[in-house]
Amino acid sequence: MHEPIASPDFRPRSAGERALLLAAKGFALAGGGIFMALIGMSLLSIFGRKLANLPITGDVELMQVGTAVAACAFLPLCTILGENLRVDFFTETAPAWMRRLLDAVADLLLGALALLLVWRTGLQVIDIREAGEVTPLLGLPVWMPMLAMLPSLVLTALCALSRGWRDLTSNERQTAGTAEVAR
Repeated sequence: MHEPIASPDFRPRSAGERALLLAAKGFALAGGGIFMALIGMSLLSIFGRKLANLPITGDVELMQVGTAVAACAFLPLCTILGENLRVDFFTETAPAWMRRLLDAVADLLLGALALLLVWRTGLQVIDIREAGEVTPLLGLPVWMPMLAMLPSLVLTALCALSRGWRDLTSNERQTAGTAEVAR
């Protein structure tokens, strides 16, 4: 609760963790790029609408679809760094080993939940593709952005499971992504 925000002290201990961190950073950069493109599109649409009465058709649809994909791309980095929202009010005074154990359980549960989301989203992609569902204005197939979210969910699951395993097998005094000062 007293850790500074956005200053994770995560140091990969294996080639697998380094690969996950590198992939997560790449996904986050791609998500940021998508958000920047959406901002540009939105500005063009607003200026086009106000100045020339020429808005971008389907800008709201593109914003919804792009935001879903981009937001999903940030999940792996947040997960591997251990920067997920945690309510540690009750565990603040608990010993480091107990907090590490609780963090490991939380990360393993997050990994299992992300795998469940991968499975269910994959099934939904198949169903929506077979149904031929499209967006109202642009006719964009709805299954495409859902399919684009799957790699982010898979990477989130791998990051969470890796972090959970790390916490279970670690002797370090580390919790929620920040190093604890040894006394």
